[in-house]
Amino acid sequence: MTNSIITFSAAYDDGLGIFDVTIRHRAIEAHMHFYGEPDAWNQFGKQLLSFPRSAVDCVTFEAGSNAQDQDFLILQAYCYNAGGHSALKVVVADNHNDPSRYRLEFSIPAEPASLNKLGRLLSGWQIENNSEIVWEAQVS
Repeated sequence: MTNSIITFSAAYDDGLGIFDVTIRHRAIEAHMHFYGEPDAWNQFGKQLLSFPRSAVDCVTFEAGSNAQDQDFLILQAYCYNAGGHSALKVVVADNHNDPSRYRLEFSIPAEPASLNKLGRLLSGWQIENNSEIVWEAQVS
């Protein structure tokens, strides 16, 4: 077991989802807030359900990365060796100019089954029925 937890929270605003993602890993805590379609996490979740398909498989979710002067989030499940050991890369950053610019990047080790569980949670997430999902990374 690890001390890595991701909390996904959501609400509605004028037909859009308002998402808050809080990631805790060891002594690091990162937070991201963005607007998106209510089913924004669906495709990422579906891809995680069958992760990994090979030792070089990689599944990515991005929010806000193409917007100017906006925070962005990248979550990327990947295998880091031929034995199928996997992790979830987290990037929280912004597109601001210095001195306001920031970027936080780290990886959370997680068993493929743990990432599959995250996929089950996200692929069918109906934010109108359940405003919060909590996932804890599992490692052996």
